[in-house]
Amino acid sequence: MTPLRVAIGAVAGVTGGPATYSVELLHALAALGDGALELVVLTDRPDLFATLAAARVEEVPLPSAWRQPWWDNVAVPARLRGLGVDVYHGTKHALPLVPLPRGTARVVTIHDLAVLVEPETFSLAQRLQLAVHLRHAARAADRIICVSRHAAGDVAARLGVAPRRIAVVPHGISARFVPLADAARRDAVRRRHGVDPGGFLVSFVGTAQPRKRIEVAVDAVRRLHADGMPVTLVVAGRRRPGYRAEWLDAPPPFVRLAGELPADDLVELYGASDVMVSPSSFEGFGLTFVEAMACGCPVVGVAATSVPEVVGDGGVLVERPDAALVAAALARLLGDAALRAETARRALARAGALSWRRAAEQTRDAYLAAAAVRRETRG
Repeated sequence: MTPLRVAIGAVAGVTGGPATYSVELLHALAALGDGALELVVLTDRPDLFATLAAARVEEVPLPSAWRQPWWDNVAVPARLRGLGVDVYHGTKHALPLVPLPRGTARVVTIHDLAVLVEPETFSLAQRLQLAVHLRHAARAADRIICVSRHAAGDVAARLGVAPRRIAVVPHGISARFVPLADAARRDAVRRRHGVDPGGFLVSFVGTAQPRKRIEVAVDAVRRLHADGMPVTLVVAGRRRPGYRAEWLDAPPPFVRLAGELPADDLVELYGASDVMVSPSSFEGFGLTFVEAMACGCPVVGVAATSVPEVVGDGGVLVERPDAALVAAALARLLGDAALRAETARRALARAGALSWRRAAEQTRDAYLAAAAVRRETRG
């Protein structure tokens, strides 16, 4: 059988869930080794795909995140001309607004519809860009990949997409996310982040932006301090351009701002944490929950959007992003070592059920289905 030639648009230079998704998925697709696909990677970060011997990697520069509309609608279509691909996959919400070469099937990953549900948490430019691209992608795609059942339901209901055009493909979890077994190393990580001996380490990992509701976590930890519980909150991740918050500009003494961490340091932070908290009000998947759980770290989150289906029984979920509720959930876990250990065990089991190889297999099937639809259309 002739391999299906697939071009994948992977914006990987802006850190976050979609970037992690594109990198992990492409490595998993290349590792399938079943001969069904011939991969071409169009990316702003070719260095992240340098080890993909089974793929052709082409750099498509992206000078800044603000130029992504140009990348999607000018740079990528220009590069696709002459490549002779059967399928194009946009991994970050978008398909080119201009026509693709005749016969090219179109696949898009829509991670979430937060911009339609919580538009106030996005800048005006982001709202306009995403609203246009999401609606176009919903119309133009031969297959839409959603990373959770919740996201798929949103796409069907809000964008009017027939469920038969949607493939639900959950994220996997990288093999580097494992528990931190060395107690001395764990203690060293805690000291590095300024955790007092006998105190607790609670972490938040993700992009600092309005819908992550990090201020709720800060307020919750403040309440624990007022009750005499010694907790240090370590916030790791980039700040979204333009985002300002009092807790970020003038952090309370119990908050440590770690910034973006290298992969190894991030694994150590999860492994050294007593709990990972994310009061996010909207998640398409919630990859940081799974990363923490794979490191044996219980999580506290909000029982909304995709979080319940991702976390399962690997954490404690509260009804809404409310500081009092989050503080109570944290106190429950931090104050009961046996409960914390049992929740960590369940978290490991839940994370172990997710696989990037399985995600790659399901994505390959979506490519084959999209190509079949395109052939039927041409016929």
